[in-house]
Amino acid sequence: MMTPHSMALAQVDRVEIKEKVNMIEALTAIIGQEVEMPNRYKIFNGDTQEELFFAVEQTDFCTRQVKQCLPDCAPWKLDILYTQGGAQQPAYKLERDWTCTFCCFNRPVVTVTDAVTGEKIGSLQDPFACCDLTFTVRDSMDNAALKLNGGCCQWGLCCPLPCGPCAEVDFPIEDSQTGSEVGHLQKRVPSCLKFLGAPDVDNYKLDFGGVKNPQYKAMLIATSIFIDFRYFNNNSNDDNGGLVGALM
Repeated sequence: MMTPHSMALAQVDRVEIKEKVNMIEALTAIIGQEVEMPNRYKIFNGDTQEELFFAVEQTDFCTRQVKQCLPDCAPWKLDILYTQGGAQQPAYKLERDWTCTFCCFNRPVVTVTDAVTGEKIGSLQDPFACCDLTFTVRDSMDNAALKLNGGCCQWGLCCPLPCGPCAEVDFPIEDSQTGSEVGHLQKRVPSCLKFLGAPDVDNYKLDFGGVKNPQYKAMLIATSIFIDFRYFNNNSNDDNGGLVGALM
């Protein structure tokens, strides 16, 4: 029998993943001493805007601060709760272990398990690429099923701004076996106000397209969060001492 969260995913063609702003993190970044707080995301049905899931990071406080120094190596954990219709049920667990990652050596992997059955449904990997942002979605046996490639020559990567093409980064989703495009993921800056106060907060639009398996849909939602953790989780206000350092 399918779980309630699997049935919910089986019925949707697209979702929107909206990261929530943490005021403590935003304010401490502005003064140049960012305190890394747990990441949180709301996941909505892309057609009806009904909330389906809520994702919250479970990494402990000290380890979250290590992520700022060793983002490629530090571990993290995240729980996804099924919240449709007011429910509050565990759905999926994401876990990224400690690794000694350097260039092509020991690339990061995230394991995704079903929180109800305890079964591993797949894993995510960020394989080595000289410039491109590439990600591999693997099944429960760690065989490549889907691939995402954001390239390296997008305006949203080279010059991120809250307007026009600079506000977007696109990741076509391809079938690993046939190479045909089966879906699409887009990262988008939510607004000018959020960009100025919390530039590390982003929204993601995920179109499942030809992906019908609810487990693969769950893996693609997890991939969106993995991408955010890997490449878009740094608050630029904290660089070089933030605004305070820029004025001194």
